[in-house]
Amino acid sequence: MSKGFADIPTGTRSNAEAVRVPKTAELVARQIRNGIIRGELKDGDTLPAEAHLIAEFEVSRPTIREAVRILESEGLVTVSRGARGGARISSPNYEMIARAAGITLQAKGVTIGDLYEMRTLIEPPAARMVAERNSKAAVPVLRGLIDIELALISDRMAVSRRIAEFHQTMIELAGNQTLIMVAQALRGLVDEHLLLAQRRQADIDPEFSKRRLRFGLKSHTKLVDLIEAEDGPGAEAHWKAHMIAAGKVWLDQIGPDSVVELLG
Repeated sequence: MSKGFADIPTGTRSNAEAVRVPKTAELVARQIRNGIIRGELKDGDTLPAEAHLIAEFEVSRPTIREAVRILESEGLVTVSRGARGGARISSPNYEMIARAAGITLQAKGVTIGDLYEMRTLIEPPAARMVAERNSKAAVPVLRGLIDIELALISDRMAVSRRIAEFHQTMIELAGNQTLIMVAQALRGLVDEHLLLAQRRQADIDPEFSKRRLRFGLKSHTKLVDLIEAEDGPGAEAHWKAHMIAAGKVWLDQIGPDSVVELLG
């Protein structure tokens, strides 16, 4: 027969004693959080009045206020003060993840080289997934983005934004929600540093810039051709080579050892 906690010798009970019983406010916050996740409370909805919550959960006013503070710290409610104030629901979104990821990466001193290495790891397999799983839907979307890129080729800042959009859209078309979440968490950082690279080359010869951009956009076209052919291994291999080549240019402009910058 297994021993209960009371039967465990005192010297071996540290793990059992470390179990923490959640506070009542945490339990209330959990129930409201679950309602948001299940869609019972929708984005923009007003959280029921404090008196209603006190009656529903049979807890004190300080407990309800602490539960709301927990949800506010998680970004799941926004609280406005004053006579017409109250708590409104903020459904989970990618901005919450991106903000937390950006702050954490900067606090850890993560470099641009580290960030780009991660992109090189996740994007080629995503290209393969698009080719093998979603070719018919993906091809017109990606070709449309390439047309826009070509139309903006004389505007380096504008075309840089569209190039970033091409990368992000390709990942989204892979259809893996966890992969999309990771890419979205990095998106703001990637976009900002891509634009920074262009600003640092403000004096670059326009014709040279166009030639280099056209070369890159030909690579985009080749990727879409491989996706259209449903050639998963070919799409993955091509996009890996593209990411490595593009990374040499991109990182040279910023410096691979530069620290990820988000704040200020």
